[in-house]
Amino acid sequence: MIHQLLNRQRKELPSDADIVAGLQAHDRSVEEQFYRSAKQYFMTHFKDIFFDEDRKQEIFQDSVLRLWTEIEDGRIRAAGAHLERLQASGAWLPMTANLTTFLMAIARNSYREVVRSNKEQTYGNIFDITPAGGAPMQDVDDADEADDIRIIDECIQEMPPRCLEILTLFYYEGRSLDEIMTLRCGKNESKTGLKTAKYKCMQTLKQRVMERRGQL
Repeated sequence: MIHQLLNRQRKELPSDADIVAGLQAHDRSVEEQFYRSAKQYFMTHFKDIFFDEDRKQEIFQDSVLRLWTEIEDGRIRAAGAHLERLQASGAWLPMTANLTTFLMAIARNSYREVVRSNKEQTYGNIFDITPAGGAPMQDVDDADEADDIRIIDECIQEMPPRCLEILTLFYYEGRSLDEIMTLRCGKNESKTGLKTAKYKCMQTLKQRVMERRGQL
């Protein structure tokens, strides 16, 4: 009986080709069914990545919008039982992933964009520093930017494990202090202690970057 119900449920689920056709036709029932299914899959597989619920919802909504835009603009189409996607060259190529997997790839790219943005902001914070009793560091030009990024990456990787963990979680992944407290499982006794540790770690990193740049 259970197997029969499962088989019937699988038969009732629309194929990707049906979903594309339904979305292009603005079929409300198809839109709602796909949205619910995709959201459930996203929340299950991305639950350990985000502690910020607002950010998680924002990335999911943005990913769904990107996918729906491609479908509605005709850049994804059904070719029999399979899907094809329009390439920049103008050629149509078969999609190797189903719609749900493709949506998750969009979400992962969106997440990487968030991390990259946090990373660039961190670099900006490190570059924009004034040594004690000295003049501000000069703005980096395009010729030196690659070296500066390499130096910062090297210095971060050479930090003590505790500092490496805190700086990565706060600046690269954009975690809040509360989230870091949870992730570090009580390694910091209080939020104030964590905030102080983060400040000291960043100051140490800045000093190392300045020293490394002076060696070039």
